[in-house]
Amino acid sequence: MLNLAGTDTGTYTDTAFQGRREGEMSLNHRDEQATHEIYWESLVKAVPSEVCQRTEAIYSQERKGYFLPVLNRKYLILPAEKRMWCMRGDLCEEEKLRDYFFLMVLLYLLKAKEGEPTHTWVSEKELKGGTTFFRGPHALRTEELKENFGKDADAFWEAGRRLGGVELLFGDKAFAVTVFPKVPLAYLLWKESEEFAAQVKVLFDSTIQNHFSLDGIWCVVAEVSRRLLEAGEP
Repeated sequence: MLNLAGTDTGTYTDTAFQGRREGEMSLNHRDEQATHEIYWESLVKAVPSEVCQRTEAIYSQERKGYFLPVLNRKYLILPAEKRMWCMRGDLCEEEKLRDYFFLMVLLYLLKAKEGEPTHTWVSEKELKGGTTFFRGPHALRTEELKENFGKDADAFWEAGRRLGGVELLFGDKAFAVTVFPKVPLAYLLWKESEEFAAQVKVLFDSTIQNHFSLDGIWCVVAEVSRRLLEAGEP
């Protein structure tokens, strides 16, 4: 584990696939739109006060939707319309959103639990079941980050800063981003050298599995990693 004082007691190795536990929401539907429908329908049936208590979202009776901070932006989620809007002040702005974004937001609103982050960082290996899940097709999405930022730690940090990142004292450069009110992620970079290839690692708050199953965690990392790549573009 890692705490914010900077003590490293964990190891960082890749891990492998394991089927989901009974009762987990799975992303392994052949039809991604069907997956969306299942979760939208569940959110329509949810009690807004209960959702807000768990997630720190704010429900608007006028708009019949939830205001939710995601990374450094605020979104309006409209369950009956099956739409998500990015807020620019009081104005709704359409944004091109990927399936991973829709899925992670819906899963957070449906499954997040009460309780605050501990700010104790753990690797994927320390998650329950993580040792046999995050490998092969389920490896955390960090390869493109290594390719893009492996020689430029300052650019890596700048991309994190643009997503609201707070610098951490790990590796050559590291930062924490708040994906949802209860879900911080940490990204660590070790630059490429003459002896070693670049490394990028993702760490999780020790409470992450209160809010997401392993496939949900994979989805969150895939979306945040993609946004970091976009934030690093000229």
